[in-house]
Amino acid sequence: MVIKYDTCSYSGYKIAPGHGLRFCEVNGKTHLFINKKNHRLYLNGKKPLKIRWNLKWRTAHKKGQVEEAKKKVQKQKKERQVKAIVGLSVEEINKIHESFKDTKQADAMRYQYIQEIKDRRKQYLAKIKKNKGDKGQHKDKAIKNVKGAQAGKRY
Repeated sequence: MVIKYDTCSYSGYKIAPGHGLRFCEVNGKTHLFINKKNHRLYLNGKKPLKIRWNLKWRTAHKKGQVEEAKKKVQKQKKERQVKAIVGLSVEEINKIHESFKDTKQADAMRYQYIQEIKDRRKQYLAKIKKNKGDKGQHKDKAIKNVKGAQAGKRY
C-alpha cells in the first residue's frame, strides 16, 4: 500500500495522512500546514525564507545537501590538426608557426636581459645611496654661530 504524503505549504515538511491543517483563503487558494505554528506564522505574514529552521530557508542557503563526489570527466586533449587554407599549403602554415616560436623565444631572452640590467642598476643606486649616507655621518656638526652658542648659557 502506497502512503501519499503532502507537503506543508509554509515549511516544506512532509505531512502524513490524517495530520495537518487545511486553510482556504477567500480567493480560493488552499494551503496545507503541518501544525498551528506554521499556520500562525503564515497568517502573520512571516516569509518562510527568513526563518532558519524552515526547509525553504535551508534549500535557499544550500544547507544539508548531500555532497556527491562527482568527478569531472576530463576530456582528452586532441592534437591540433593543421589544415590547409585556400592559398596556403600545410607546409607553408607550419613554417609560419615555426617563425612565431623563434620570435617568442627571442622576446623571452630580451625580457630576461632587460630584467638583469634593471637589477644591476638598482644595486648600483643602492650602493651610491649608502656611500652618500656614510659621508654625512662621519663629519662632525660645526657650530655656525659661536658667539650665539656661548651667549645662550646663563650660569
